[in-house]
Amino acid sequence: MQIKALVRKEWKQGKVVLMLITLLFIFQYPMRAVLGLQDLRETRNENWFMPEHQVPNIFGPGVPTMLIIVFIVLLAVQFIGLERNTRRHDFSFALPFKRRTIFLVKWGLGTSLITAVMFFSFLLAYFLIITSEFAVYLEPYNFLSLILAPWLGYVAMYTFALFIGTITGEMVSQIALTFIFTVFPLGSMVLISQFIDLHFSMYPRYPEFLQQFVWPMYALSPPGGGSNLSLWIPAIAIVFFVILSQWLYEKNHNEHNGEFLIFKELQPIFRVGIIICFAMLGGMLFSSLVPYSLGNGAQILCYWIGAGIFIFLSYLLTKRLFTMNITVKGK
Repeated sequence: MQIKALVRKEWKQGKVVLMLITLLFIFQYPMRAVLGLQDLRETRNENWFMPEHQVPNIFGPGVPTMLIIVFIVLLAVQFIGLERNTRRHDFSFALPFKRRTIFLVKWGLGTSLITAVMFFSFLLAYFLIITSEFAVYLEPYNFLSLILAPWLGYVAMYTFALFIGTITGEMVSQIALTFIFTVFPLGSMVLISQFIDLHFSMYPRYPEFLQQFVWPMYALSPPGGGSNLSLWIPAIAIVFFVILSQWLYEKNHNEHNGEFLIFKELQPIFRVGIIICFAMLGGMLFSSLVPYSLGNGAQILCYWIGAGIFIFLSYLLTKRLFTMNITVKGK
C-alpha cells in the first residue's frame, strides 16, 4: 500500500477541522489587513490615529488566534483521540505500515497544512500592507520576525496535543490534559505562590522564563514575537515531542483504548498530581472568600477546609476517571 493512501485516510478524518482552520487564518490575516487599512484611511485625521501601532498590530493576536489554537488541538484529537473512541485505531494499526510511519503522517499532514495555510494568508496580508501608503510603518519589522513566533507556537501546540494523545486513551482526556498541561507551567506557580503568600506572608514571583513553555504565548505575543520569548525553545520542543511521541505511539496498548490513560504505569503519578493540584485550587478559592478584615488565621482555616473538600472530590474524580472506558462503534 502506498503512503499516499495513508495520507488520504488521515485527510478524510481531519479535512473539516482543517477547512475551519483555513477560514480562521483568512480572517486572522487577509481580512484583518483589508479592514485595518480601511479603518486607517478613514481615521487618519482623528486624534487617536496612531499607525505606528495600528499597522503592526494587524499581524498581532486577535480573536481568531484563540480559535485557531482550539481547532489545532481538535485536529490532533481527530487524528488520535477520536480514533481511539471509535476503535478505528485498531484498523490503523492493522495497515501494512509501521506505527512510527502512521504517527509521522498524522504529524506531517497537520503541520504542513497549518504551515501552508498560515504562510499563504500571512503573505497575502503582508503584500496588502507593503503595497499601501502605510508600508513605512512596517519597516521596523522584518517578515521573519512577524511570522516565526506565531508559526512556532501553532506547530508546537499541535505537536504537544499529539504527544498527549499518545498517552491518553480517548478524546475527552486528550482535550482536557492538553489544555491543563499547556497552562501547567504558569498555573502551578500561581497555586504555589498563593500557598506561600497565605502561610508565610511572602509572595514569590514566578520566573518569567516559564511563559516560554506555554506554547500559545508565541501566537498571542505582540508583533515581532515579544522580547522575552526565545524561538529556540518551541523549535527544540517540537523536535523533542515528535521523537518522544513516535516512540510512545509504537508502545501504545490497543486494549486500553477508551480509557483515561493508555499507560497504566502513569496512573499513580496522575492520581497524586490531580489530588495535590485540586487541593491547592480548592484552598485558594475558599480562602479568597474570606473578608480581609477577619485576618490571616481565618483565611488559613478556610484554605484547609477548601483543600479537604477538593481532596475528597478529586479522589472520587480520579477513581472514576481511571475506571472509565468510553468507546463507540466505528463506522
